[in-house]
Amino acid sequence: MARFIGFSTKNKQAINHTLTGKELVVEDLMNHIMTRKGERVMMPTYGSIIHDMIFEPLTPNTRTLIEEDLTNIISDEPRVNLENINLTEGEHTVTASISVAVLPEKEPITLTIDLKRE
Repeated sequence: MARFIGFSTKNKQAINHTLTGKELVVEDLMNHIMTRKGERVMMPTYGSIIHDMIFEPLTPNTRTLIEEDLTNIISDEPRVNLENINLTEGEHTVTASISVAVLPEKEPITLTIDLKRE
C-alpha cells in the first residue's frame, strides 16, 4: 500500500495524532463530506451539500443531486477510485454508503454516513 501520512486531532488513539494509509484516506474523505459546502474560510467550494438535503424527501431529483455531489468529492481525491454510491432512506435517517478502492493496490473500503433527521 502507498504510504500516506497525515495529522488528526480527532483520533486520540493515533500515536502522536498521526494517521497513515487507508485510515488517513478515510479521515480525509469523511472530513470533506461532513463539512458543509461553504463552511471553510477561503474555500467556498469545499464540502458537501448533504447537510442541506437531509430534510428533503429522497426524490429521484434529490438523490441525483446528492450522488453527483458525493461523486465530485470522491473524484477530487486522487488516492481513491469510486466504485459505488448507495443512498437509502429510513423513517428518520438517510444513509449514504460509498464504496471506493484505495490506490494503488485498489484496496476496497466502504464509508457509511448516517444522517439523522432530528
